[in-house]
Amino acid sequence: MGWATKKSKPWEIRQLIWTFLSIVLVLPLPIHVHPLVMMKQASQSKVRSWMLTAWTLLLVELGLLVSFVIFFGTLSQGMLLTLAGSVLSYIVGNSLLLNQAKPYLRRLELKEHRELYWISSPNSQKQIEISAPSIDTPQYFVERLLHWRKEIENPKIQKDIDKILRLFQLLEKKDAREAEKFLMRHSTIVNVLMQYDELENAKLNNQVTFESQRKLETVIQQAAIAVEEEVTNQFKMGMLDVSAETDVYIQTLKSRNLLKD
Repeated sequence: MGWATKKSKPWEIRQLIWTFLSIVLVLPLPIHVHPLVMMKQASQSKVRSWMLTAWTLLLVELGLLVSFVIFFGTLSQGMLLTLAGSVLSYIVGNSLLLNQAKPYLRRLELKEHRELYWISSPNSQKQIEISAPSIDTPQYFVERLLHWRKEIENPKIQKDIDKILRLFQLLEKKDAREAEKFLMRHSTIVNVLMQYDELENAKLNNQVTFESQRKLETVIQQAAIAVEEEVTNQFKMGMLDVSAETDVYIQTLKSRNLLKD
């Protein structure tokens, strides 16, 4: 598992390759590349605040470039301020890139499960996803599961969450309406995960806590089993429908003498 996601560390490094290059490229070419890197990441992760920051940094870099051209060849105060501004822009821009690395990776991880939509910022979105009293959409359901999957340390529960995520994706692809009904039946899963995380972080080594954790572990395990059974039944019903349709098709072919017994 990686530093910020459940993906591998090499995967995370590959996603941040341009961040590392931006840090390595200290000298402007003719401007620092961090605004362009941030713009690319904002577009991929669909975060408006990052896009706005990227455009601001790009305008600053262009202003510094113009100032450099004007004062080129001189040792005036204007040139010294331009060089100082360039260094400051490099430090600020790359610091922001490093600061957004974790949320950027988590948005890319989510992108593999769901189609992303534009959000104002990761922090504001995170509060909405975690504290919302109910799960209204498949998007929130998946994002919450991914969040608690990262927060919870118990590998057994992580495995159950992965199973529920995979099965929900299968169900949603098969029947979007059934996926919405699924959310109504299984929204409690997220609340159970939240409670388990609270107990895990409490670090209370007493019998009451241990029993509560075991109970919640059992609930999550049973939930994963129930979800698997539900999705299996949905596929079984689909196969029955297909089987009945094919039987009618074969009989039609036979009645038209297009197929012999």
